[in-house]
Amino acid sequence: MMKYLKRVLLFIVAVVVLYGVGRLGVVTYDSYRFVERQPYMVLQTQDSLTIKWQTPKKEIGKVQYGFFQDTLNNSLSEEKATDKHQIQIQGLKECTKYFYSVSSESMDIDNTNRSFTTLCKNADAQKIWVIGDSGKKGKAQTQVYEQMLKSIDNDFNQLDMWILLGDNAYRSGTQKQYNKAMFEPYKELVKRFAPVVVYGNHDARRWAFFEIFDFPAEGQSGGLRSDSQNYYAIDNGNIHFVVLDSEDTDRSADGAMAQWLKKDLQANKKPWTIVLFHTPPYSDGGHKSDSAYDSGGRLKDMRENFVPIFDAYGVDLVLSGHSHDYERSKLLINHTGTSKTFDPKKHIVQDKGSCYTKPYKAGQNSGTVYQVCGSSSKLDHADLKHPALAFSFEKMGSLVLDVTPTTLHSKFLTIDGTIADEFTIRKDTSTCQKGTK
Repeated sequence: MMKYLKRVLLFIVAVVVLYGVGRLGVVTYDSYRFVERQPYMVLQTQDSLTIKWQTPKKEIGKVQYGFFQDTLNNSLSEEKATDKHQIQIQGLKECTKYFYSVSSESMDIDNTNRSFTTLCKNADAQKIWVIGDSGKKGKAQTQVYEQMLKSIDNDFNQLDMWILLGDNAYRSGTQKQYNKAMFEPYKELVKRFAPVVVYGNHDARRWAFFEIFDFPAEGQSGGLRSDSQNYYAIDNGNIHFVVLDSEDTDRSADGAMAQWLKKDLQANKKPWTIVLFHTPPYSDGGHKSDSAYDSGGRLKDMRENFVPIFDAYGVDLVLSGHSHDYERSKLLINHTGTSKTFDPKKHIVQDKGSCYTKPYKAGQNSGTVYQVCGSSSKLDHADLKHPALAFSFEKMGSLVLDVTPTTLHSKFLTIDGTIADEFTIRKDTSTCQKGTK
């Protein structure tokens, strides 16, 4: 009997080992599998930008660029032939639009309408498109995208930035899935913008994410250098963006990411601060922030360990995805517990419907608005009853942010073109006039 049990146990162990080895092989293959890819942009700064693409054959890559679409009088070429191309353009002018084209002998490259604008020190107005959990290619994804295009009259010149809040390529963030779910359906955006891309739990299933994208770990895009590809800052115009990793990086209060965040926010001089990460600190949608076990405790960790930092340094807006619905808080402070501990008298700074005011020198306890936008390609059916969240909808859509030196306006644009929610934060006044949005 004992010999039989040993044989069974050895068989089970062998099966587990073989599965593990096979699984590792699948993950490695999906992460590093070579796919052809049209040119896209990463590492955008005030004076530089990097263009990457992948061709079926090894060749010398070339990029031409200039101030006018029909006069690309500057060129850069790679020194060695490769099929994974990367060219950095340096010495650019701040807040300036350039046109560019990419040459290839082995692949047809669509060079129509390729342009980019370097990061700005200051800006009169900025329009930003934000999508979350957008990685399911299909009709819904297309309709959400088309409604944004209608809102800007199909004029990409009206748009300044493009943000993706994680889970950018279902199901597992492979090289092939990124082509199918991001680079192909959003190809016109890819031609024009270096996207700000958040790391989601589905992106973390493979290692392709950090093969595809490069991030400003040395502080070259603004803010304090992090020396990490997982979390970093970007300054553009009047906004200080902070991208955090709620998936793989240590989320403890005394961890490297939290300590870097404190120093970065303390040094920040921009009037607006927007923080981006995937798992929301407050949600009663497809994921429950009350649960210590949901998503491995990531929602709980971000609420308990990072919300106090947002409060202490006057963060204006926190954007997340993960729950496939829409949720939005009022101006909150100091709520780090579960929904049962929420007290409007203690945790709501202002309850003015859709207009809030914050001073330019926003310090401790000035309040933060939290938005969950995780329904840009998928939708969950959920309770949506978290008391800290003023507005919650089972609707697909995206966010459009309009930011000036004095106002931040956010609207949730649904898949059918309606504005289901909108609010404004104002820096230039202590009161919101009647009718102000």
